[in-house]
Amino acid sequence: MANMIFLLLCLVFLSLANTSHSLEKFQSFQHPVNKDKATNIYSIPLSIGSSVSQEFVLDLNGVGPLLQNCATAAKSSSFHPIRCGSTRCTYANPNFSCSNNTTTKTKTPCRSSDNARLFRDTVPLFYSYNGVYIMDSEKSSSLTLTCTDGAPVKGTIGLANTHLSIPSQLISMYQLAPKMALCLPSNEKSKLYPGGLWIGKGEYYYLPYLKDVSTIFASTPLIVNAKSGEHFIDVKSIQIGGKTVPIILHGATKICTMAPYTVLQTSIYKALLTAFSGNAKMAKAPAVKPFGACFNSNNGGRGAPVIDLVLSGGAKWRIYGSNSLVKVNKNVVCLGFVDGGVNPKNPILIGGFQMEDNLVEFDLKASKFSFSSSLLLHNTSCSVERLSPF
Repeated sequence: MANMIFLLLCLVFLSLANTSHSLEKFQSFQHPVNKDKATNIYSIPLSIGSSVSQEFVLDLNGVGPLLQNCATAAKSSSFHPIRCGSTRCTYANPNFSCSNNTTTKTKTPCRSSDNARLFRDTVPLFYSYNGVYIMDSEKSSSLTLTCTDGAPVKGTIGLANTHLSIPSQLISMYQLAPKMALCLPSNEKSKLYPGGLWIGKGEYYYLPYLKDVSTIFASTPLIVNAKSGEHFIDVKSIQIGGKTVPIILHGATKICTMAPYTVLQTSIYKALLTAFSGNAKMAKAPAVKPFGACFNSNNGGRGAPVIDLVLSGGAKWRIYGSNSLVKVNKNVVCLGFVDGGVNPKNPILIGGFQMEDNLVEFDLKASKFSFSSSLLLHNTSCSVERLSPF
């Protein structure tokens, strides 16, 4: 009898919990981010429509909302091509004109601004009511997606600030806070839990650190290219060990998840290598391509000087040894920056390795980029189970 009463009480509490959630507007989508150790590229697992789950490469500046191979996309039973002249087509690409060819019954597919075909399918993502606890089920949303015949079987998910990006569509559809956040996992920690992608408002708890990580954020203006939707910040100078590196900076700094390591214009790269090597308390080792400065790792990289990116507004993005030194073999670490040539498109392109175990937030409404610097300093990382301490 006691067991029956306990069971009934459990069912009542479960029903009340489900009812309270159904009446409450959920706060954000939160989805895992994985790292491919062979390519150093980040991806999220998705099962589009009725297709089996696959990894979609995370492209922070990708214009296509979710780009697939058209043959792969069409295998989904819920795949719906968007036709030229439809309302969805006009919204997705108002500049796409339809031909007045009346001799054929074939309906012209709508295309995006980059000439990819547009279609509609469901995208399931994990979500949260409070920004902390992730529901154990996924919410499926019917979204406008893209595909091309030449795209690789492994697709990409674009996070550029365009009206067609996955974040923009979801923020508009569910009236979420216009924010996006990333916590990229590292090779060392990703075997525990994956990193995370937030769309909407987050409360960022990474145990055993007991505070919301946003309380330690530093911020700088976020610069978004109005045409491409790409994400930039303004790096004013670089300091190593507290001393300014003698460089000249022209142009904005791009943040990019598709580049494994930060790419620097040649003169900046050479100045950084010189300053870092001169301040490093580590024995030098022969260089290992593509890196230009390598060191003996017998001391665990503890002799690495701190690299500060001094940003517009005075904030400093601090890069410690865990984000500056790449382990290339058992005994050698290398400075994880690469030479981008004399005339790159951007003087600095911040790559994924420098972002690992850093929580970064893009406030699209306030045009603000916020960052935690390394979570390892707080005895946590991007690869821990995210639960509220309360």
